[in-house]
Amino acid sequence: MSLLVVGNIAFDFISRVKFLPRKNEATSVDELKLCFGGCAGNVAVVAKKLGINSSLYSSVGKDFKDSDYEKKLLEMGINIENLQYVDDITARSFMFSDDKGNQQIYYYSGASSRLSYRKVDFSKYRCVHFSAGEISVYENLMRDAKRENCIVSFDPGQEMFHRNVKEDIINCLAYADYLFFNEYEADYISREMRVKDIRELFSDNTKAIIVSMGEKGSRIYTKEDRLDIPAVKVKEIKDPTGAGDSHRAGFLVGIMKGYNEVISCRIGSIVSHFIIQGIGAQENIPSWNDVLEVYKSKFGELSS
Repeated sequence: MSLLVVGNIAFDFISRVKFLPRKNEATSVDELKLCFGGCAGNVAVVAKKLGINSSLYSSVGKDFKDSDYEKKLLEMGINIENLQYVDDITARSFMFSDDKGNQQIYYYSGASSRLSYRKVDFSKYRCVHFSAGEISVYENLMRDAKRENCIVSFDPGQEMFHRNVKEDIINCLAYADYLFFNEYEADYISREMRVKDIRELFSDNTKAIIVSMGEKGSRIYTKEDRLDIPAVKVKEIKDPTGAGDSHRAGFLVGIMKGYNEVISCRIGSIVSHFIIQGIGAQENIPSWNDVLEVYKSKFGELSS
């Protein structure tokens, strides 16, 4: 039972600021930390910590070779045979968060923009998750994965706001069993595609669309129903970086372990609530036993 994650790997520069400035304003940085990140890296690392064998398909710079990040992936047993090393620097993300959990992100794509299509033995994977990254190569990879009967999930994330949705993203939706958006992304793609109900984006393959809504929890859209899943409350949000990625990872781990969409979405909420209590997307990851313990206290007994 193995998961392949396609998308970005990045070095994250995470800053805690007094407030998020408006145009022509300045703010002061209270904390600054360099962390390991990138949507694909986050999902793979979290899933591995939860007991799922994980692999990465991503493009990184020569500076990634022998870096502490690469060493961490290898030490965790995450397969990196599908990493592409290119002549550029690894992607950088610059995150600025206030004490209310609001965030601004500036992203330098670097090596990640040079991800190329290569043949993959998808028969080795039960699930393939496509996160934010060089979406131009995703459609062919998704088609290959579906031919091997993989579960395919897609979280386009911030890519939607600087790409042509109808040309670059919409064709990928047809291959996905599960689609992930946050509220802003769901509203944006609905406007771009001129649909009144996001379920109009369903294809024959779609099992569910999951929309994360921050402290309001998440919403699952199926062909027949719409279900709200509560967030797991925390006393303090130290850093929202990676909240969405960890939610996706928790959800996919649930699906791969044989749970339904509702239970899997609850698992995602639990994992996310751990992540936002630390600084960095890979810094406060729970174990599977941690998840079971919180699940029991919040939702009732869940068999391991």
